[in-house]
Amino acid sequence: MRQQKKLTVTAKKSLDLVPEIIRLLEAGEVIILPTDHTYAFVAHAFNREGLSKIRTLKQWDTPSPLGIFTIQEKAEEVVVVTPASRRMMAEFPYPVTMIMRKQKQVLDELTGGFKNLLIICPDQFIYDLVEAVPFPMACASASISAEIVKVTTFDVAASVYDGKVPLIVDGGRCKYGRSGTLVDFTVEVPTILKYGPVSVDDLRPILPEIILPSHLMK
Repeated sequence: MRQQKKLTVTAKKSLDLVPEIIRLLEAGEVIILPTDHTYAFVAHAFNREGLSKIRTLKQWDTPSPLGIFTIQEKAEEVVVVTPASRRMMAEFPYPVTMIMRKQKQVLDELTGGFKNLLIICPDQFIYDLVEAVPFPMACASASISAEIVKVTTFDVAASVYDGKVPLIVDGGRCKYGRSGTLVDFTVEVPTILKYGPVSVDDLRPILPEIILPSHLMK
């Protein structure tokens, strides 16, 4: 017997979708949402079935930590908040990806066995969604790799993942089309590890102490 193809619903980006998003994530499903970075797989952060489905869709064969969409007021549900990271999250939404220490109750399936999580809130839609959804949301870029599948438009998301997820939300073309500037908050001084949409000069008013590792210094 052939497996029936899953029906994928598409809808324009709107907070009217919140009840359906909650229903699907609580059922262990993975959905695809637009962000200013890229389109993203999203699952309930404490649902093992959903987390496993993200890893399958990403085609990961090695352990990797997932991200969490969150805001300052909810971050302590999943990560250890420091004074520096609190200052950064006060600027959310903002195109950075923050490396932070996980809380003890966070599932190993979420971290891939690592001690850290990636904290992300790139745009107002994600910010408002985090406020409305009563549980943390795990996320990962819907891109497989920059060379194989780069998902920065709704058309690409719909063509690649039709029949593989129950919902794809249409946000058009992503504003940046790449991941946020990566900043490590698990070290003594916040450190930029990878450049993205914002530079060290953009971040200094927020984090005057921020530094660059040697490989990024010129």
